[in-house]
Amino acid sequence: MVRKLHNPLEHFAAGFAQPGPVPNPKNTGVTELAPDLQLAALTNLGLMYAQGLGVEQDFARALDCYRQAAEHGVPQAQSNLAVMYAHGQGVQQDFAQAHKWYRAAAEQGLPYAQTNLAVMYANGQGTARDYQQALKWYQAAAEQGDTSAQRGLGVMYANGQGVAQDFGLALQCYQSGAASGDAAAQYGMGVMYANGHGVPQDLQQACHWYQLAAAQNHLHALFNLGFLYSSGQGMPVDRDKALDCYERAAALGDAAAQYNLGVLYSSGADLNTEKALHWYQKAAEQGDAAAQFNLGLMYATGQGVAQDDAAALAWYQLAADQGDAQAQYNLGVMIANGQGTLASRTVAMQWLQLAADQGDVLAWYNLGALYQEGADQAPDFQRALQCYRKAAQGGQADAQAALGWLYANGMGVLQDYVRAHMWFNVGAVSGHAQAASGREFVAQQMTPAQIAQAQDLARKCIAEQFAGFD
Repeated sequence: MVRKLHNPLEHFAAGFAQPGPVPNPKNTGVTELAPDLQLAALTNLGLMYAQGLGVEQDFARALDCYRQAAEHGVPQAQSNLAVMYAHGQGVQQDFAQAHKWYRAAAEQGLPYAQTNLAVMYANGQGTARDYQQALKWYQAAAEQGDTSAQRGLGVMYANGQGVAQDFGLALQCYQSGAASGDAAAQYGMGVMYANGHGVPQDLQQACHWYQLAAAQNHLHALFNLGFLYSSGQGMPVDRDKALDCYERAAALGDAAAQYNLGVLYSSGADLNTEKALHWYQKAAEQGDAAAQFNLGLMYATGQGVAQDDAAALAWYQLAADQGDAQAQYNLGVMIANGQGTLASRTVAMQWLQLAADQGDVLAWYNLGALYQEGADQAPDFQRALQCYRKAAQGGQADAQAALGWLYANGMGVLQDYVRAHMWFNVGAVSGHAQAASGREFVAQQMTPAQIAQAQDLARKCIAEQFAGFD
């Protein structure tokens, strides 16, 4: 299954603004620099070391220059020092120190420090999450024309964080940033049009804004544009453009795009199992559970790679540990069968139970089969009956047939030919051969009235989609 659109309104401004220089001071006409000019020169020297401008890049020296100027109150130096703490450049990453220095610069009116301080409050980095403080500092920077702050305000209005939700104001904030060419604001505009927030839903307009942001390599815009191209929403289906967008997002490290590339290359006109394996591997290594499951499936079936039960088991395990029900089910089956590991019905049942608890009807059926056979202990027909019921009520034909046999033989329950006939009949309607033969077997033990009663129950069971029938 292809991953759907990113939810944009969950994202604040990504990262932090980069260091800036102190504006060139006026010539004072004196030979020696005044103290404020010395501090400005020190700040700019720090910038040269930080960015390797005319000198070898040296974060330690940059940090020392920034710190000296920051401690004497130079706002640009304070903000640049905060950037180094935020990114762990020349010093161990320390969001509390980053917050301290951003605040010092923000209080002196530096707009990009105010924006970054707002980001930290919004995300709870280096301080407790505080949307009111985030709103305050975004507004302060936005009033100075900072496009990142305008976009941040848009996110807060769209999410109702620190302020009443207002899509109209969110749209205005995004428009200001988008008009200035801010890629994240353009992406936000695309989301508003895609969801019909503050404007009538218009997928063509959404595509327009996504395209502008994608031209600047905005990761989420690339992903959403790829999804729209592949699904034909707001534009004709264009798999080549979808692949291009996904590949650009994947190259930027987006696991969802990497996964979707794997899906596209796994089937259809773009079938290329080697590429599918490559992109699933990339996403799986980032912890994407769906990619880990699909990678396990490729190793289990030998699709695009040499069949390898041990490798399949390892990838299923990673996905299962993250709660993926399909992976938990497949892992349980492999352990029960001793594929890629020593067989253990007890361990297999633990994984099958986790999958079953998430509604996997095949897991319920297999659990029932293991309880009926006896998992490293005597058979437990009552537990088998309970598991088969869950699977049968979920429409699983094998379980419906198995449930019929337990009722027919009085295993784990009082013998009941009517109930047995009902479940056999339900399974037979799905084309299950053993259910059909079971129905004929029990019919020979029943009176015409009992058969009529069982048939009536079966019709009701199917009409009500098995709900409430045991």
